[in-house]
Amino acid sequence: MKNLLASITTLLIFNTSFAQKSETELLKDYHFYVEHNIEMGKWNTKYYLDNGLISVQESYWRNELRNRTEFEYDRFGNVEREINTYNINDGKRNNISNFILEYKDSLLISKEFRFGVIEKYSNFNDLGKPQKIIRIDSSKFTLRPNKELIEYDKNGNIIKTTEFSSYEDFDGKTINETATTYYKYNNENNVIEIHREFEPKQEFPIHMTGGPSKYEFEYFRYKYNRSGLWTKKYKSVEGKEILVAKRKYK
Repeated sequence: MKNLLASITTLLIFNTSFAQKSETELLKDYHFYVEHNIEMGKWNTKYYLDNGLISVQESYWRNELRNRTEFEYDRFGNVEREINTYNINDGKRNNISNFILEYKDSLLISKEFRFGVIEKYSNFNDLGKPQKIIRIDSSKFTLRPNKELIEYDKNGNIIKTTEFSSYEDFDGKTINETATTYYKYNNENNVIEIHREFEPKQEFPIHMTGGPSKYEFEYFRYKYNRSGLWTKKYKSVEGKEILVAKRKYK
């Protein structure tokens, strides 16, 4: 479970740092949007916007507020502080997480999180995107993945990630794992296909705690508003298509 939690945290960290930013310009005309993740049941997330960037995130179960977090950015548009102002277990709070960001010129080369986790970025391409990430963890958790190689298309979209993990199984045996994921995009720079490979091989689907299962091949299509932002997201796996998410913009 510790390994799984670390993996989920790492994924969230990566998405925050280097997610596709093509929709940021489109979001500048909106104050907020609400996303209903149908795969997750009755959860809704409301994102308040400031010049296209998410300034506040509120998570709701049905219509009950469960969590609220504010984000502050540096001049390069990277999150440098998160302030958790509400949690259903604690009520109002002021839990601050500061990130130590290190730059070389305008390129982010290092990001330090709480609990001793550090990401180091290198091998930048012509778009200023890092093609290599090394993750260092001084805490008691096993960080997965600890190394990642990334390839991009001409628009800066991630088209391939290769993640390297090393950890001990329940018998104390060291496991070296490589996870490769391929992405394809449509003209709006939204993902339309995901293909996953593992070495050693794994059986699909891979069931995730607290999230949807992962399949070897996943396909997506979208419906858009007049601004070019998606309002409905459909996923197809094993020949079956379902609606997985909806968005409303204001």
